[in-house]
Amino acid sequence: MRVWVDLGLLALADHWKVVLGGVSILVVVVVGTLLFGVLGSDTAAADLTSTTSVQPTAVPDTVSTPVPTPVAKLAPTPLPKANPTSSRKLIDPIVLLTNVNVPIHLTGAENIGSLEFVLTYDPSVLEVSGVEAGGLAQSALFDFGIRSPGRLWAGLIDSEGINGDGPIAVVSFKVVGPGASTSLLALENITTYDASSLLDILTNATSGSFTVDGRALTAPTLAFPR
Repeated sequence: MRVWVDLGLLALADHWKVVLGGVSILVVVVVGTLLFGVLGSDTAAADLTSTTSVQPTAVPDTVSTPVPTPVAKLAPTPLPKANPTSSRKLIDPIVLLTNVNVPIHLTGAENIGSLEFVLTYDPSVLEVSGVEAGGLAQSALFDFGIRSPGRLWAGLIDSEGINGDGPIAVVSFKVVGPGASTSLLALENITTYDASSLLDILTNATSGSFTVDGRALTAPTLAFPR
């Protein structure tokens, strides 16, 4: 009986050795795992900190402000002052009136069928620039021509007859003479015929004149005595 007790105790002792050995191994494994986890987490945290750390941006010590380039101011150019004396010297010999219209007047016209005349003028003072039929000759056949310098011929025909008072022609002149010059305006070589009888009609001519200074104009006139 004692033998069996001893054998049981030996078996129990061996069993506890095995149990204690297993527990020791388990403790070592658990402790090792815990130490590895702690060390691993510290290392990972250190790596994460070193990886995600934000480096500060370098700020330059001095910020250079661009300096505007100065623009040179242009000085205004003074305008030349007018010299009244020199202006008068330029204007005096030049004619201010560059053109003048001279009408040829009829007074007391009665049944004038045809009329022609020569108007004389000073070509050093006046220069013909155009001739037109006047108010009394709007329905007449009208013509003109310059026979020579200072002599203008004009003629008209009206089968209905011209009657009344008014301009028979208007002569346009360009003024070419100096301010103090004057041109006589005279009518010559006048011929007039009656529209019905074709007989000559007597006329009285009155000369006119034009003076550059003051634009003084007296128109030449043809009068028909009744």
